[in-house]
Amino acid sequence: MSHSTTITTASQTLWRVIESYGLDPAQVFRQAGLDPAQWNEPGARFDDAKLDHAWLIATELTADPCIGLRVARCFSPASLQSLGFAWLTSDSLYDALTRVVRYFRAISDAMELELSLAGDECRLSVGRVLYRRRSQDQSQDALWSALVSLCRVSCGEGFAPLSLELVRPQPPCAAEFYALFRAPIRFGAECDAMVFRRDDVERPLPTANRALARHNERIVADYMARLDDENFSDRVRIRLIESLPSGGVDAADVARALNVSVRTLQRRLADEGATYSGLLDQARRELAVRFIGEQRMPVKEATYVLGFSEPANFSRAFKRWTGVSPSEFRQAD
Repeated sequence: MSHSTTITTASQTLWRVIESYGLDPAQVFRQAGLDPAQWNEPGARFDDAKLDHAWLIATELTADPCIGLRVARCFSPASLQSLGFAWLTSDSLYDALTRVVRYFRAISDAMELELSLAGDECRLSVGRVLYRRRSQDQSQDALWSALVSLCRVSCGEGFAPLSLELVRPQPPCAAEFYALFRAPIRFGAECDAMVFRRDDVERPLPTANRALARHNERIVADYMARLDDENFSDRVRIRLIESLPSGGVDAADVARALNVSVRTLQRRLADEGATYSGLLDQARRELAVRFIGEQRMPVKEATYVLGFSEPANFSRAFKRWTGVSPSEFRQAD
């Protein structure tokens, strides 16, 4: 499992996308192990590995490499719950984007977003990816499609970003991207990013309501606080992922970073049915797949970065995690 999660209501958009092709979304969700009844459970979340599987099934059934773009037509701000309502009542687009960056983890903890201003431009980019989906192209297309839909709800249908940068290779249906975003697009970029005109994002919005925006923001902040308390093991795993590439890390280091004692760390993990060694293994697996598959890091270097004593030990662990050796994994990627 990925142990990265997304709020269940966000998957309602995928349901509507599948329906738009005349297909049965219930069948896709069941096959992926997702239960739509969880939409009615406040704050419930789906495992990203299952959502990933649903996207892959939908892409295969539709034979549409640009299925993620359909999100723009099917997306509703209500799918983001209180964060969506905070967006709608923000003072400006920049104010709304700032809230999305600050509270994106309430929607999904698979990645982090970054927002910056420079000169006449504002840039929203994917800063760090904690769970790399197999359906990366489709899920990232969905992210930017939802975002441009939100912008047009607030600013009008004539809104268009200044440009869009996508890691994905240019698909055969590239014309659909230009038709949706109505902006220059660079495929094969180093990271995913949407660039806006500064004037556009700083212009006051007619739907602004500062009191309502703050009310909904407090609801999101409270939810994130509960999420942190309930998912202590995820916080430990994320800390391990952040720390491992910089050198050795042990339970004392992680406990210190999370402002708890080692004994408290072990107790809280046990309360969630997790162990430090198990989370360390998961973190090593996520980083190993990233290092070998995406970054093409030499096996010897990955061995020592992840704290293994020798390449043979790393290779055995890699095969246990993925079912194949590092060289076989790299060839198939």
